[in-house]
Amino acid sequence: MPEGKLGRITSRFPALQYGDFRTLWFGMFFASATMMFQFYAQGWFISGLTGSVALLGVLGVARGTGMLLFSMWGGALADRVERRTLLIITQSAALVLFGLLSVLIIFDLIALWQAFVLIFIVAAVESIDAPARQALLPELLPREHIPNGVALFMAAQISAFAYLPPLAGVAIAVIGPGGAFAISLIGHVVVIGALLRMKIRSKPAPGGTNIMRSVGQGIAYAAGRPSVVWVILLGFFIGVLGFPIISTLAPYWMRHELGLGAVGWTLMGWVWGLGTVGSTVFLSASKFSAHQGRIIVWSGTSFALTLVVFGLTRSIPLAAAAWFLNGTFFTANLIASASLLQVIVENQYMGRVMSLRSLSGAINQLSAAPLGAVADGVGMGNMVPAAAILLTLLIAAPALLVPAVRGLDSAGRPELETVPVR
Repeated sequence: MPEGKLGRITSRFPALQYGDFRTLWFGMFFASATMMFQFYAQGWFISGLTGSVALLGVLGVARGTGMLLFSMWGGALADRVERRTLLIITQSAALVLFGLLSVLIIFDLIALWQAFVLIFIVAAVESIDAPARQALLPELLPREHIPNGVALFMAAQISAFAYLPPLAGVAIAVIGPGGAFAISLIGHVVVIGALLRMKIRSKPAPGGTNIMRSVGQGIAYAAGRPSVVWVILLGFFIGVLGFPIISTLAPYWMRHELGLGAVGWTLMGWVWGLGTVGSTVFLSASKFSAHQGRIIVWSGTSFALTLVVFGLTRSIPLAAAAWFLNGTFFTANLIASASLLQVIVENQYMGRVMSLRSLSGAINQLSAAPLGAVADGVGMGNMVPAAAILLTLLIAAPALLVPAVRGLDSAGRPELETVPVR
């Protein structure tokens, strides 16, 4: 890339001037494209084996249990060992596991319970990977560029939602879920290659403390900081009552409420993805660090309200519009929450605090089963808007009544520190 063009890009996206960050970002950007096949293949394969929303919710239970049992342990590891090396190990393990899953599906050698077991193991591996990946970011960038780096990371991870879902749907229809899983393996190979090229070597804290005590110290650290507690708690509300509908129960909704097939479902995913990309591009190119707390509250509330609209309509154009806005606000909330935590949390606790965020995500996955059970009892069409209305209240009430939530903007303005440009 010509130097002048690179200079213009890095002036707009300053995190890209750091070589190690740039290497990892390009790897994640490419990998997200192939991992989109994995995301849709998983949901479509499980939904094809069962006609029950509750059983589809067990997919969330399998993922959530793996995350619940291993996320805090993974966060403690991220604070005790070299983070790049840990990521290479977890990505290699995910490559092997998804390779096995794809082979078993292709040759029709897998039962439903076996699929859940493998998905549980993959979730356990990913729960170790996620806090290590997030904790690596403050070592790649100075604090003033962390919000931009988080936004770019998010753009790399979810940009494929804007253009890959229809192709994933075609792949599922033509070569089946097993073939789509096989395509997704390329993503893990690319990320491993990017990690091997990076020069950064983190300096983990001494490992003399028992790992369970280390976990307890991380929990105590977070619990003693109201701003950290509320960022995690608001994300928890969004996940428990909103995200399972999007990530786990959506195949049932698209099939039975909107009458869509695999390609139609992935086209709706494409619409949701356009919203996520619009949000990431806007936040990546803007200086939003002074307003992270405000963005967390308003985007969370707006996410809930668009889910209400989506749950009340059976018009595909209106549902698509609500889905687009839902993706926009969900991503804005995710970026603002992650960047605020990475700015206000001390580096030696970063892995454990980020694992608490992942732990919240585990409980979010587990909530797919009770939401599915409620949907089986009262109807999916009644469950979705009711859950969305409750979510709206749970976000709006603290924003009005809790000083720590109203003061989140000021929490994200610590002293800045520098990281050498590599």
